Amino acid sequence: LRPLARRAHVRMHITAKHGLWFWGRRAGFLGSLVVSLAVFTAVLTLLSSRVWVLRVEGNHQVTSQTILDTLAPLGVQVGAPFSKADLATLRLTVLQELPSLTWLAVNQQGCILTVSVTERGDTAPLANNTPSNVISSCDGVIVSINTRVGQSVVSVGDAVRHGDLLISGVTDSKVGAQLKAAQGAVVARTTRSITVSVPLRETVFVPSHTIVQPSISLFGLTVPLYANATLAGNPTKETAKHTLTAANVPLPIGVVIDRYHYTTPATRTRTESDARTEAERLLLEKETALYRTFTAERRTVKAEISATCILLTATYIGTEDIGVTVPIV
Repeated sequence: LRPLARRAHVRMHITAKHGLWFWGRRAGFLGSLVVSLAVFTAVLTLLSSRVWVLRVEGNHQVTSQTILDTLAPLGVQVGAPFSKADLATLRLTVLQELPSLTWLAVNQQGCILTVSVTERGDTAPLANNTPSNVISSCDGVIVSINTRVGQSVVSVGDAVRHGDLLISGVTDSKVGAQLKAAQGAVVARTTRSITVSVPLRETVFVPSHTIVQPSISLFGLTVPLYANATLAGNPTKETAKHTLTAANVPLPIGVVIDRYHYTTPATRTRTESDARTEAERLLLEKETALYRTFTAERRTVKAEISATCILLTATYIGTEDIGVTVPIV
């Protein structure tokens, strides 16, 4: 205010001083020290009883954010007290809501909670000594059998269906039946098909504009740095989190940037030639994945052109290893 008072030729006088700074000066060093220790103890007690770092490990298919969103209503989130987390019922609830997970454990280390999960597709391969059979993964006609362990129950030329037993882990011996881990390669001639469809006219959505809303994340609180206005329409939300770290440990302090992408509908029209080229490209992508385990002997492609789309149906006759190992139960 001094420059303004000088221009206005006004003399100011202080009538009172209030605030923590002035109180500390009046209280002296001892009073300030006592208050500082009291504030420090209160803050330390409050912070040490809450979750400030949440980490998820062991997930590949289910995203970490999906797991954290499932844990939040159960009392496991940044800023929540440890006492609110019922770990006994938490595990069962999460496994029921996320069937892709088969196991979950929550480990506490200070203010850090580590959520360890195992997904359904992460089961370890069967051990060599686990009794098992080899069954068929699809329909086919047996071309060759190479049995390494176990007893073959099919012969070359036999037709098999999906799930039929190919190599049994139950073998006969002088002391009776023995259970072994069946192993071997069973090659069969099978038929595969791939269908792709490309429309001649379709509605696509092209980007129009983006609205950015940054926020500061501080100890579980989100402080927006934008006007709290209601967004119109149905934009696609993209969230990017930039968290401070210390010794590779994420801290509960960072910046959250929400981007709302808006699109505008547009009509895309293809000629029959362009649609055929796009269909062949899509077919080639699927064929590349098929040929990793399948050896094609004959390939036929049937094209159907209608007023709305082009349909390509490819049929393959070839050989592949149809054996799948399953435990004996």
